[in-house]
Amino acid sequence: MKLFISILIALSLSACSYKENTLILSKFVRTVDLQALDSLNLEKVGILNPHYIQYKDSFLILCSTTGGREMAFWDLRYNTVTVRKVIGQGADEMPQYSIVKTANPTSFRFANHRQGRIYEMDLEKLRKDSTTKHSLVYELPIKKGDYPLRFFEMENYVFGIGLFNDGRVYSFDKRTNKARICMDYPANECIEGLDQVHKGALFTGTVMTGNQKILVLGCFGLIDFYEILSDGDLILKQEYHYSFPKFQTMPEGKIITFESDDIYGISDMVSDEHFIYLLYSGKNVKEKGNDAFNCSHLLVYDWSGNPVANCVLSKSLYDFSIDGNTLYGLSRESTPIVYVYSLDKIL
Repeated sequence: MKLFISILIALSLSACSYKENTLILSKFVRTVDLQALDSLNLEKVGILNPHYIQYKDSFLILCSTTGGREMAFWDLRYNTVTVRKVIGQGADEMPQYSIVKTANPTSFRFANHRQGRIYEMDLEKLRKDSTTKHSLVYELPIKKGDYPLRFFEMENYVFGIGLFNDGRVYSFDKRTNKARICMDYPANECIEGLDQVHKGALFTGTVMTGNQKILVLGCFGLIDFYEILSDGDLILKQEYHYSFPKFQTMPEGKIITFESDDIYGISDMVSDEHFIYLLYSGKNVKEKGNDAFNCSHLLVYDWSGNPVANCVLSKSLYDFSIDGNTLYGLSRESTPIVYVYSLDKIL
């Protein structure tokens, strides 16, 4: 049980060193001010306490942090909301789930990650029939003793992060149905003495994005660009290691704790054919409290790993999704709000 306590701590307090809070921003020679163009009040459509957002096929998909951890599918085309609860003991229900980002344009996917089962909600079917249920898409091979926490799906591969005995990244080749664990964690003197499980607990806040050639991982103030080889293996091509968190390991169990005067770092990361977008906070948890989880910077990189622009957001966000040149961002406020931004200035 202590192992999973450490995971919760790492997910909620992913942080980087206060004294280096401006280093990541100093690498951008171009700054762009982005003003929110619109806002959507989620309470008016009955969506409460969301912590995740994804825009796909005219749906805003939001997942809740409380109660049954329901999924809400808001069809903006027809202004209808469908709610699904997948937490439970019934058929195809699960004790917990994680989101699986996929390029499939009409499929929202999530996973019973402990069992490697990936499910989908077909959005085209849901729009026609509100009683549509999710269905199993893949069942990934998970080795005993490994604990995947989230996945990212591409055309040929599914990559995952979690607690693994042999490395940092889970790699599944959909063409051969073979899986491997590849790459170690970023080199840092602070973690040289940690075993793989402790390293995994420390890095559970890692977020991912990629295309068929490049996989990008972000955590704290660390950003790593990997080339994807033909067999699903990875090679490190570019790294930006701006800052590392102050943490402690407890003598008993696999427990990692962070210090509250650190800085909250990378919140989420998405990509399109042109750029990689990262939400970055740079706020002190001790001084700012929950506001440290609101990110006022959208950092943009190209696929070669070059910094493109530091976009300063007029309304801070803690999660976001992109469709074309439009950004939909979730704000952590007393009333849950989605802010809409145009990304035209970046191109």
